[in-house]
Parts: sequence; structure tokens; C-alpha cells
Amino acid sequence: MPALPDHYETLGVAEDASAKEIKKAYRTLAQQYHPDRNAGDAAAEERFKEVQAAYDVLGDETKRKAYDRARRDPYGGQYEGTPFDGFGGPGAAGGRFYRTPDGTYVRVDATGAGPGFDDDAFTFGGGGGLGGIFDQFFGGAGGPGETRYRGGRDVETTVRLTFEEALQGGPREFRTPSGDTVRITVPKGARDGLKIKLAGRGEPSPGGRGAPGDLFITFRVTPDGRFERDGDDLVTTETVTAVEAMLGTSREVRTATGKTVRVRIRPGTQPGTRLRVRGQGVETAKAKGDLYVVVEVSVPTLSERAAEGLRQWAEAEGLADAAATP
Repeated sequence: MPALPDHYETLGVAEDASAKEIKKAYRTLAQQYHPDRNAGDAAAEERFKEVQAAYDVLGDETKRKAYDRARRDPYGGQYEGTPFDGFGGPGAAGGRFYRTPDGTYVRVDATGAGPGFDDDAFTFGGGGGLGGIFDQFFGGAGGPGETRYRGGRDVETTVRLTFEEALQGGPREFRTPSGDTVRITVPKGARDGLKIKLAGRGEPSPGGRGAPGDLFITFRVTPDGRFERDGDDLVTTETVTAVEAMLGTSREVRTATGKTVRVRIRPGTQPGTRLRVRGQGVETAKAKGDLYVVVEVSVPTLSERAAEGLRQWAEAEGLADAAATP
């Protein structure tokens, strides 16, 4: 079995790091190694991919638990091959992750187990789907003069989208463990946690005599290294020097759709100032958000000559106390 990658080391966090700490570390590294900021740098691109892969596991509670189990017991069969192949087994979600032909990783869970059974008491895999398990316990039943058939079980599926895929939306196709091909349309601007229902696309009823269950799909969106989503608005940061903040300047900012806009930073801009770019946020079927550029100010280390010149200027402007030598 191939050695597991150390995702905690990749993100630079402790094994008991909180979800908030993991997300913060991911955003910092993703911004640092993002291809848009390292054009033509193959090493940075590879590092960015490693960071994305690490967060895809540690940023998902179910995947993280399976990953931690595999680190403790590498031969337990809970985490096979690559970081995404073969998640499953009994545990937190009672489900299993599958790799689809288009590279999507899908988790399928059984819900509502029958009498005397706990959802977490069994697992299910590829093979023939879930029907064989349920046929052993459920089937046609009824009182005198009638026959009642138990319907198929609902199936919960998680589909992970990149930030760009969620913004763009569009058709998506994947294959369920039972072998069915499911084609869906991802809503444009889909949010993390959005759930949709496909009636009758769950597990068939035992013997095929009752109504099939439903398929519930929950979208999980991987955060982007450059943008933070706030409703339908997007927030990004731009760093300027203290001199630029005092005298004013401008910056070319790349939007989430790849468009470049010029943002004017007025003289005297304070750290944390939010500059609004209308209509460059998340576009959905109902609305279009804005892009907010948060200005961060970096303070340079001055030479003795520069410091003396700044001190003289401060004295001339009546800011001598603020510019006093420590």
C-alpha cells in the first residue's frame, strides 16, 4: 500500500488543529502559491496542487476522520491508494467515497436502516449497489387481503466542486455505485452545502415492486485562495506600501471570472479600507454580487537616512511625538 501523504505537514498545522486553523492555513498557502501569482513557476504550481489536495481531505470532516484512521492503521482498508480512493467503512457517516470517471469524488450514504440496525453498523461498496443488502431484510409484506411493498431507500451523495466550477455551474455527469449514470445541472453560483433532490434516482425497492428512493446531492465547494465568499459578494485583498497608501495609487485586480479591473486607491487610504467593484461578485440566476477589495498596508524597514528624512517631515507636520525615536 502506498505511503499516505502527510497533509498536516503540507498545511503546516498540528494534528489536533481546529477546522478554523486548517482553513486559515490553507488560505494563506493557496494565496502564496496560486498560479495567478506565480505565472510560469512549475514548482509553485505543484505546491499549490499539494495544498489543494491536503485541504480537500482535512477540510472535510468525514474525509479527515477516515484519513486519521488510516494513519493510525494503514492496513485497515479505510484509506486505499490515493488520498481520495476508497474512503469508507463503518464510522462517522456510514458511507463510502467513490471515484467517478470524470474524476469527481462522490460519497454515498445509506439512510434510515431497518429494524434492529444502526446506519453505522454496516458498510456498502461498489458491486451491485445496496439492493442486495436490503433484500435480505425487507420485502413484500401486508395484512389480510392486501400486499404492501417497501419502497427503495434514499441515497445521500456528496459532490465536491472547485470554486470555479461552482461559479460557472453547468452540466455534470457521474456514475453511482449501482452503475447508473446521473446527469445533473449545477446551479450557477452554487453555494457550499447546497442540496438538490432527484426524485426516483435512489435505490430501487426490494424486488423492484415498490417505488424507488430519491437521490439527494449535496455540493461541497473548495474555498479559493484569492477570494472569500460573503453571500453573493466576493472579498479579496491587495497590499500597498505605506507611501502608496499616503500618496495614492492604483492596482489591477483580477476578478474570479478572469477579467481585469483597475482599482483606484485614494491618498490617505487606511488599512482595512474596502473598495467596491460593482457586479464582479457571484452571479446566480437571481442576482449578481459585488467584489470588495480590502486594502492591506505594508510598512517597510527604513535606512537611517530615510528614517531621518521621515522624522524631519513628521516634525514639520506636527507629528513629532509619533515620529519620536524609541
